[in-house]
Amino acid sequence: MTLLVTGASGRLGREVVRQARAEGRAVLGLDITPSDTAEAFDLRKDELAPKLDGVTAVIHCAALHGRHLDLGLSRQAFIDTNISATLRLIETAKQAGASRFVYTSTTSIYGKAMVDADKAVWVDENLAPKPRDIYDITKQAAEALCADAFAPGFVTTVLRVSRFMDESANQIANYRLYRGLDERDGAAAHLLAASAPLRAFECFNVSNRSPFGRDDVAELKRNAPAVIRRYYPEVDAWYQARGWQLPASIDRVYDISKARRLLGYAPRFNFEVLAVP
Repeated sequence: MTLLVTGASGRLGREVVRQARAEGRAVLGLDITPSDTAEAFDLRKDELAPKLDGVTAVIHCAALHGRHLDLGLSRQAFIDTNISATLRLIETAKQAGASRFVYTSTTSIYGKAMVDADKAVWVDENLAPKPRDIYDITKQAAEALCADAFAPGFVTTVLRVSRFMDESANQIANYRLYRGLDERDGAAAHLLAASAPLRAFECFNVSNRSPFGRDDVAELKRNAPAVIRRYYPEVDAWYQARGWQLPASIDRVYDISKARRLLGYAPRFNFEVLAVP
């Protein structure tokens, strides 16, 4: 399998390239910013066909993200990168004979559907997205393009990845309980999706493993520490040793059971890796 990875200088794309290389796969990384994992390439305008010659699977991580909203980028810029460039890549990959297309989407597209005053929202793939901004809107539109492109011999798959950002160790540990992701696990999920025996277009939530169940959602909203202590009786000692604080309330729980079942996804860098001394 020859892989093409876009956004290969970014946190997730770089890790996809590294893991693919470690597995001995032939891989070409592209990014608007060159690096040791990517050559310089602009998906919006550079000639794609030569880059897809011999490629059997595409992993499309490149995008404008929510943080770009804070930088003042225009709505048109999001459309050009997240929708138009994605369509261009899909069509060229299909014409070149690639058999797989894995698209990196985001759990952010669930948007307003993740707001509930009374309980934490259980977020599985059956929850209908309610986008909040141009980032969410363009990612949802790109998902639709992937679904439309699915055909026998061209399997398209969407991975809705959760939060992985440079934050405090305390914040990262807390998020790993319910909405966080380690990019190493995210990259592994993408490589699984590039070869899993899927017979239809599928969307998957990709996050770290949460200990919580559906029965916990009301109490998580009211008193998250009590729920956390039931699953981790030693958690107060772990947190006190680091000067950390438990979250007072948890507003959502990402369910990854579909990815575990259909992709064989098994995240390794979960809450315990960070929290247990």
